[in-house]
Amino acid sequence: MNSPPLTLHLVSDERLGNVTLSLCRLDLIAGPVGGNKCFKLLPNLQQARALGYRKVASFGGAWSNHLDALARGGAALGLGTLGFVRGDDGQALTPMLRDAKECGMELVFLSRADYRLRGDEQFLKFLAEQYPDAYWIPEGGSNATGVSGCIELGRELAAEHAFDCVALPCGTGGTLAGVARGLEEAGGAAQAVGYSVLKPGDFLREAVGEFQAACGASDNWSVVTAHHGGGYARCPQGLADFIEDFYRRHGIALDPVYSGKLMWGLFRDIEAGAYSGKSVLALHTGGLQGLRGYPALLANLTEMGFQGLQ
Repeated sequence: MNSPPLTLHLVSDERLGNVTLSLCRLDLIAGPVGGNKCFKLLPNLQQARALGYRKVASFGGAWSNHLDALARGGAALGLGTLGFVRGDDGQALTPMLRDAKECGMELVFLSRADYRLRGDEQFLKFLAEQYPDAYWIPEGGSNATGVSGCIELGRELAAEHAFDCVALPCGTGGTLAGVARGLEEAGGAAQAVGYSVLKPGDFLREAVGEFQAACGASDNWSVVTAHHGGGYARCPQGLADFIEDFYRRHGIALDPVYSGKLMWGLFRDIEAGAYSGKSVLALHTGGLQGLRGYPALLANLTEMGFQGLQ
């Protein structure tokens, strides 16, 4: 896999005190699969095609960035896509699902009870029997192939830049597992810190360990669980205010599901003294299309000049 060039932005903000903060703009990666999905999902799609599969399948919610990227990436590589969505058949499609469908994705709706079985071996075997021509990718793209792609990201960050810490939003743990391992393999001393976007996020510590078991373990990582904002995709007013203020100050849009929560939590921790005197690199993992699920926030950002979804 040829890694795309990475863009770094030095954040100048009086609230940082003696902390140096840079933002790695994975959201600026061009192409149908951008953000951290370029490192985690794209290798899975390439492997599916190399193995001769004509179709890929995965899971996600109605606002899933993962399914959105899967549909776009599959279409670009000539692969059919199957999206197993938590919800009811016949429900109104979100803009994300409409886009996925327009890219050719076949949507299959699962009840909440069935969706909870997406990691169950017997349930996955049943689905594989129903769709024998599909290459299966887990929710979020976090598997050994995806983690290996994120190892390359970690290596590149360590080889080109010197930081005390690399901070990133954490949903399934695959990106954190890979980046941490890549930092260590490159000989870097930086610690990787994953900011959980879910409540509770304690399971991520076990998940990261399991992902690394197949790709090489490291002990240079940790998970922060205090800034989930009430749970996955929840956007309390404090988070929305932070995202608007961050755009006003820096002209950089953040989504409230992943990178917004990362930066919100990171600034709160910096103001509490957690990173005193350190150099921190934060990963903007993309997913700005998810702003469409927060119309008031999107309208306010648009009024300030944001045009990233036009």
